[in-house]
Amino acid sequence: MDFSRVICYHYSNMKSLSYDSEVFLRGVEDIITKEELRSLIQNGKRLRIKLGIDATGDLHIGHAVSLWKIRQLQEVGHKAVILIGDITTQIGDPTGKAKTRSILSTQEISQNTRRIIKSLKKILLTNSGVFELRKSSEWYGKMKAPEFIRLLSYITHSRLIERDMFKKRIAEHSEIHMHELIYPILQGYDSVMLKSDLTIIGSDQLFNEHLGRALQERFGQKPQIIVACKILPGIDGGEKMSKSIGNFIGIEDDPSEKFGKAMRIPDRLIIPYLEVYSDVPLEQIKKLEQALTKGENPKNIKIFLAEALVHRYHGERKAEYTKKQFLRIFSKKELLEIPEVKLLKGDYPILDLLVKLNFIPSRAEGRRLIAQGAVEVDNRVLNRTDEIISITKELTVKVGKRKFIKAVPIDITL
Repeated sequence: MDFSRVICYHYSNMKSLSYDSEVFLRGVEDIITKEELRSLIQNGKRLRIKLGIDATGDLHIGHAVSLWKIRQLQEVGHKAVILIGDITTQIGDPTGKAKTRSILSTQEISQNTRRIIKSLKKILLTNSGVFELRKSSEWYGKMKAPEFIRLLSYITHSRLIERDMFKKRIAEHSEIHMHELIYPILQGYDSVMLKSDLTIIGSDQLFNEHLGRALQERFGQKPQIIVACKILPGIDGGEKMSKSIGNFIGIEDDPSEKFGKAMRIPDRLIIPYLEVYSDVPLEQIKKLEQALTKGENPKNIKIFLAEALVHRYHGERKAEYTKKQFLRIFSKKELLEIPEVKLLKGDYPILDLLVKLNFIPSRAEGRRLIAQGAVEVDNRVLNRTDEIISITKELTVKVGKRKFIKAVPIDITL
């Protein structure tokens, strides 16, 4: 099957919106509630669609799932209300965290905010009719103690500790700091301040947005609809995409980085990634899934996925060029006259190995590169700085996009 000739990208041309539109079906895990959504759409109301983003770092394609759906809704006249949580960033969302997050400085938050806004503009329409950018400091920066205490009084302690991560910490006798406990309340109150009709989130945010619904009712508002999108494992097949783990495809990654990272995902994630992260029509994805079950080489469909991702963020010409470059460099092995370095057989701490191979000037630089997911050994991305590499056979070590060295083991007797 010639996959290079079957790509047919899909863009939203919705003239109207219905509750059973693809935007509410594709890659969606749950809707709270479908009946409320049906009623809201049938009333023909122009929706305010909330999306809160903490300024903890750059955005990746996991974050972009919500953004692309919001873009589809913008195209039929609904309004994206993007909230930069400059106050909640200083707390840190405890979702999925086994320990307290580090507190970022105001300078770091400001720098991260600028990069986030840059990424937003690559996906969302930004004319004032369908786009509104807000910061949580607009209300939390002015809130007085009596008002804050009254807000906290609306939610009970027993409800807060229903969260899975809090239950886990309690079971493990790990500490839960008070600022972490109030994070869901603050996120929920954002919905009140923004008068949110609809929020599109990752499914890990359901608890927080349910509190938003509860608080909206307390303040006399109609509770927002929650559309919870599926969360997939990162490119290593383990935990969800995370900058700290290094298992992500960044919105700001250049085309070759996106393509190369997509090629590293486990085969079992090819179809889920196509469904959730690409705009390839579902009918076409079904055909690709059938081809896989009939014995098609997964690598061919993975190339298709990688090209689809680059196309979505960089356009058709970049996608075609990046694919050609990948095939030329990695498949046909052109331009890959990899230098060899002979090393004694044995086990090497990865930081020591990178120094020996002259990849890095210092161990500190090695730690930085590993944290960015920029170090690979035989196509395996490393994410631990204490990893031991066994040199008992030839290994290809890669740093960044184009630095390769082949480590060749030799016996001490030679």
